[in-house]
Order: sequence, then structure tokens, then C-alpha cells
Amino acid sequence: MRVCLGIAILTLLTSCGSSKSVLKGDFTEFDGRFDGVKVEVTTYSRELSEPIVLGSGVVEDGSLVLPVAFDEEVPRHGYLYFSNPADPDFVNSGRGLIVERGAQYTVEIIDEARSRLRILSDGKYAHLFVLPLADELKELELSDELEHLSQQSSADGQDSFSPPDEDDSSEGTVREPSVHAQVLEWENMNCADYAGEFEHFWERRMNFASLLEEESDAVKEVRKQLEELYERLYNQRLRTKLDSSSDPIERLLIVERYFYLDDDERIQILEELQTELPPAVVEDRVEPPLTFRLEQRESRLANEALKLGTVLPDIDVELVDQSTVALSSILQGKQVVLLDLWDNYCHSCIEGFERYRSFYSDYVELGFEVVSLSFEQNGDDWKEKSEELDLPWVNAFAPGGFRGEISKQFGIQFPRANFVLDSEGCILKRNLTPDELLDFLGARLGS
Repeated sequence: MRVCLGIAILTLLTSCGSSKSVLKGDFTEFDGRFDGVKVEVTTYSRELSEPIVLGSGVVEDGSLVLPVAFDEEVPRHGYLYFSNPADPDFVNSGRGLIVERGAQYTVEIIDEARSRLRILSDGKYAHLFVLPLADELKELELSDELEHLSQQSSADGQDSFSPPDEDDSSEGTVREPSVHAQVLEWENMNCADYAGEFEHFWERRMNFASLLEEESDAVKEVRKQLEELYERLYNQRLRTKLDSSSDPIERLLIVERYFYLDDDERIQILEELQTELPPAVVEDRVEPPLTFRLEQRESRLANEALKLGTVLPDIDVELVDQSTVALSSILQGKQVVLLDLWDNYCHSCIEGFERYRSFYSDYVELGFEVVSLSFEQNGDDWKEKSEELDLPWVNAFAPGGFRGEISKQFGIQFPRANFVLDSEGCILKRNLTPDELLDFLGARLGS
């Protein structure tokens, strides 16, 4: 049924022929404030690194009339950008829009000071991402109120909202030991006895619940209202449209900008769209994200399979002298080995190296070792950075970086991750912060 409807819709669009799209704006009520502002409408293609400019013009005498050169059958997501390099006080701004053949667009300013704008259109699909004016104004109101209350809290000496830093270790203060400081009967434990849950670093950094307790009741209330508004506007609203739609173009446009879908559902919809859209559209806009999501799912499953209390697969890594060595040979005779993953652009990883240095020498004689495994794409870049860092432990390279076999085998999607292993490769812990690792070393090696 969906296939037939999709073909019918595409036939109707094609038969209407080509007509020009125009974007207009009347800003005369703002007394010349927007005169000289440059306006661009752009879209993008996966084959090109630069955006495709569909129209460009300047506001003159409070008026804008901008032809938009778009003649494709299937609409795309585009972006309208306001800028004024000649006026340092002008707040550049932009807004997404659906670029459609033959559509007429009207730009409205809803906040002069911040150049906040909205775009109305008579296009068939514009309604998907155009919010009711009342909701847009409510979002502005709540955002302003939250900013004001947060600034007021900072001025009053209260802590402002910011992500916690899991790696901080303030000198001169007594830190409460983590759960990893627990002393167990190590000699009587098998690998499976270490089984348990682990968290990814990014999951920890998204958990701000404890920090929110430090905010004032007023700030928490406004933040709650804003979150509820976002949930209604950007999740429930699009979810309802997606569930009720039989139009393949509409579903494609929603999936391309709906970030609340999990991988499995997104994959299912993209696979359906493969049979409902023209081959050129499938090749350009369906197959690339589908391939990416399938690879992401495969990677996630591989990563989740490396559970605590299981043995890490043996891998061959490259050392700075270009020799290749099996990880299992490095583990032999060691009590605890930290396999720490990184690349040159992971600044938090490199900062972690400095924390490891502070206690590495205290534990290396007790059977501790660090293997820093770089997933840098280029081996020469890894070697150059290695010379700069002068790491005192085993410094290794994963051939192929994030596109290599080790990355696929481990399901590595982010450089910041680590495994705490024993001499047999048993995964004792995963993704410990330096302080948590120090706790575990103290417990395991008897500091």
C-alpha cells in the first residue's frame, strides 16, 4: 500500500512541472536594522564537503526577494542564514527549512535583538518543521528566563549548571573511595566472578541528576518546563507525524531530522524507504545513512559483547619500533593491565595519561602495566605524538585506526574507553576514571 502511495505522490510531483521558488521578507518596521544583511539558502550533498548555495542576496530598503534555485523532485532539508560582517553588533542567526520546488517562503523576525527568525511556506512539506508561533515565543521566554536565573545564581555564589568532570582529582582534599576500592578474595575468584554492569564515559557525562540538586528551585522549575516543551515539540509531535504518515517523502524528511529514534527502528524505516523512493534518492539519501546505522549497530553489539567477567579477544598491536606483538604476550606475568584507548584528538585521554603518570611507578613493580592503544588513523601521526608525550609504559598502535580490524572486533566508536585486564585477558573492569583505577589498584595490589 505504501509503495503505491509513494509512486502516486512522486508522479504527481513530477507532472506539475518546474516552477521557481522565492523567499521574501519585509523588514521595514525595524527602521533599517536589517539593511545590508546577507541572506543565504543552502543545502548539502554527501558527495561535496561544502554546502550547496541555492540562493544568496542582500536585504535592501527593508525588503528581501530571493530566488531559490531548487528543481529536484524530492524536497531536501536546507538552511537559511542571516549575517552582517559589516556590523559587529549584529547577531548572526539561521533557521532550517524544507527546500521544495516551486515553494514560496516568507521570513518573519520574532526577536529583533537576536535576529531570531521563522520561515513560513506554502510548500507541501514545510509544515513538518514549522512550529506554531506561540510555541516559538514560549521557547524564547523560557530560554531567557533560564539564562537570567542561572546568571543570578552565579552572582549569588551558587554553582551554575555544568557537566561534572569524572577525572578531576583535587590535590589537598580527601576523596571518598569509589566502589572499586573494595577488597575481595582475589586468589579464589574466577573470571566469571567479575561479571557486572559497566558504563560508557559519555553515559556518565550525560547524567547530570546529582548536579541538578544544587540548582535553585526556580532554575529547576524553568528547566523542567523547557524540557517538557522540547519533548512535546521535537519528540511527541514528530513521532505522531511519523506513525501516521504513509507518504515516503514525508517519512524520509522526518527520519533525516528526528533524533529520538533508536537504531533498530531507524534501520527498519530506511529499509522500507529503499523500496518506496526513486533509485537516485535511495542512493543519495537512504543507502548512506542505512549503511552507517547498520555498521553502528554491529559495532555496538560487538562492544556490548565484551562484558565484565569475559576474556578479551587477543589482538596483534604495533609498537613504535614497528614490531608487532600479541596483547596476550604483554599480559603474561602481570596482575593488572590497563588497556587504554585513545587518539591524538582525544584531549581527555591525553589528560588522563598525566594522572596515570602520577601513580604508575608506584604500582609497576607490583604487577601493574599500562598499554596505551592508539586508534589514530595515520601511524606516522601516532609516532609523532608519542615522541611528544614520551609515555613510560607500553605504547601501541591499532593498525587501520578506527577503520581497522581491531576497531571492528572491539566495536570501538569513541576513542575514550579502557579495559582493566588480568594476565589471562579477563575483563575485570571497564571505563574506569584514573581515580577509580587508583582505587582498584590499591585494593587489588595492596597499597
